[in-house]
Amino acid sequence: MSPARWVAYIALLAALVAAGIALLATRGERVQIDEDLAAAETALRQGDATGAVAIARGVLEREPAAGRAFGVLARASEGGDDARDTRVRHEIAARRAPRDPGVRSWLAAQALRSGDFPAAIDHIDALLTVAPARRSEVLKLVAQLAQDPAFAEALAAHLVQQPRWRRAILRATIASGLPEAVDNLHGALRAHGGLDADDTARWIDSMLRGVRWGSAYARWASGLGALPDRMPVPWNGDFARAPSSAGFDWRVRRKPGVLFDRIDLGGGAHAARLRFLGRPVSATGLEVPILLAPGEHVLRLRARTAGLRSDQGLEWTLTCSDGRTRIASGARVREARDWIELELPFTVPEGDGCQGQWLRLVNPAPRGVAQTLRGELQLADVSIGTSPPATSPASRDRTGNL
Repeated sequence: MSPARWVAYIALLAALVAAGIALLATRGERVQIDEDLAAAETALRQGDATGAVAIARGVLEREPAAGRAFGVLARASEGGDDARDTRVRHEIAARRAPRDPGVRSWLAAQALRSGDFPAAIDHIDALLTVAPARRSEVLKLVAQLAQDPAFAEALAAHLVQQPRWRRAILRATIASGLPEAVDNLHGALRAHGGLDADDTARWIDSMLRGVRWGSAYARWASGLGALPDRMPVPWNGDFARAPSSAGFDWRVRRKPGVLFDRIDLGGGAHAARLRFLGRPVSATGLEVPILLAPGEHVLRLRARTAGLRSDQGLEWTLTCSDGRTRIASGARVREARDWIELELPFTVPEGDGCQGQWLRLVNPAPRGVAQTLRGELQLADVSIGTSPPATSPASRDRTGNL
């Protein structure tokens, strides 16, 4: 990481020092010692280090265990000629006043400057507890620092111990939109054996949002274990496994008026079942990300219904990863008491905006009452191939609206 970045991060910690001092000064303690300490901190803010030291020493004469007084002495020594004395004072203050955000910020900055990342992380972890008003800024700082692989490695070693702020740090890193930081931290956690399935799912989703579908697919596939020679598209299209709603498996989003489950058809075959409860539904909540090369493809599946009541039936849509480019829609079904075969030919366009695709089951009816759905739809053997669809009249019937 460049020296300029480190200077910026340390400057942010310096701002947190000032904020921490202000936080302490506004507590309004009524006892005399606390009033004196508040006066000492005010003197520090006004640049009167000599006056602040005199007050703090007076407090220590009356109350030797007054940790905040050590914090005042430590901050008053900053910028002096004796750097070692300043550090010793801060270390004493951290032991005597562990909840002093100014002391913690100074020590964290010094540890970062010297490359002692484990020590810096310990102080940053404490800051997240003792300075709640600055928590958001501290978390953003941590995410920025994780762009340095060495810092990310030290942070992962800390997070493996399941500290209080583990989840907040991981979420802040993903929310930062810094791919290098996200990958550094999650990769280091995985190496330490500290990355669970939910963490991995959020990591992959961050790659999808960042339009890094190739990286997302590689990370997801590497966690599947033994793989077939040719990966089916979509994965789990036969619903042999319950959808995990993660990675490149089926996503089942909760939608009012829609119930999803997986049923056994016998003989080792399974199907997805969606039951509709008589409410307007636009997106059914069933979708899956896929990774297809530009060119011609065809979606094939089997479907049947039980008492399905709808205005226009249900159909599949394909959109590009940019969220704007629509590829195709069709393979619509309205009523089919027996299993029917459906096909939808489509072409994936060239361009960075279509690095990946979303396949979704939707209700094409206009918004409002027309979107009301009742009854049941079952789906099986969903697959996408590169062979063109058949051109016979009977085949064309299967691609239409049944």
